[in-house]
Amino acid sequence: MEKPVCTYLPRDFLQPRGGRPWCATCDTDSFLAVDSMVVLDARKNTLAAAVSCSRCQGSRVLATTSELIASVLAGTSRQAAS
Repeated sequence: MEKPVCTYLPRDFLQPRGGRPWCATCDTDSFLAVDSMVVLDARKNTLAAAVSCSRCQGSRVLATTSELIASVLAGTSRQAAS
C-alpha cells in the first residue's frame, strides 16, 4: 500500500485546530466528509482517511486516528439527518 500524500499523525500539538481534521481553505471542519478509510497500523490505532470538503470541494488523504475521524463521521451523519 502506498503512503498517503500530505500525511500527519494528529496527536497532541500536531493536530490543527484541536482534535479534528481541518479544511485549511475554508478554515472550518463543519463541511468535512469521509470518503474512505484504510487501517495503517491497528496497534497504534492509525488509519488513512480520504476527506473532502463540501464547501470548497477540496480533498486530501491524511493519517489520523479512529477517535479523531469519528467526530467527522458523527458530523456527517448529523448533516445527512437534517
